[in-house]
Amino acid sequence: MTKSSAEIHSKNTYNSRQRFWFMFLRRTGIYLGIPLLIGVAGGAWYLWVFVQEQLAPIIQANLIKTLNRDVQLGQVERVSLTSLRFGKSAIPATNKDRDRATVESVEVKFDLLQLALTRTLKLDITLINPDVYIDQDSTGQWIATTINTQESKGAFKTQLDNIRVQNANVVLVPNIKTRAKIKYKSI
Repeated sequence: MTKSSAEIHSKNTYNSRQRFWFMFLRRTGIYLGIPLLIGVAGGAWYLWVFVQEQLAPIIQANLIKTLNRDVQLGQVERVSLTSLRFGKSAIPATNKDRDRATVESVEVKFDLLQLALTRTLKLDITLINPDVYIDQDSTGQWIATTINTQESKGAFKTQLDNIRVQNANVVLVPNIKTRAKIKYKSI
């Protein structure tokens, strides 16, 4: 049961090839893996900074321009590649319009691939648990805010596609004078 020298030589050749490939892949993995890991970490950091310092203020400015009202978005609570979630937010009353709203959170969905390819940021906004107060004005209108549908211009275009409401609590306060005028006109 002795092994021939050919068997011993082929086994040693196999082991040396296996050792060579193991060392080659290990060294190559280290030289390629470390820069790749640094690149992924740097990309994730840049994306986080972009969302926090550029995208969130752009969304807030777009909402202010679209609603023609002051919009106070809360802190960014959650970030993903397709959405942002802002904390407690508000649309305060103004001197001319007593309508106001507070929102538990605001979910903003977008498509970063579309932003990169077409330089257009389409926003899909969901207001979660809003508490809204709407006061009828003297002309009989419930909501005096007009929505501006023009696309904003700048480094890239922003466009408001949808505003959704989830679990809303709405208080409507009629104007007594307007109600009397309407009844008088209808008689």
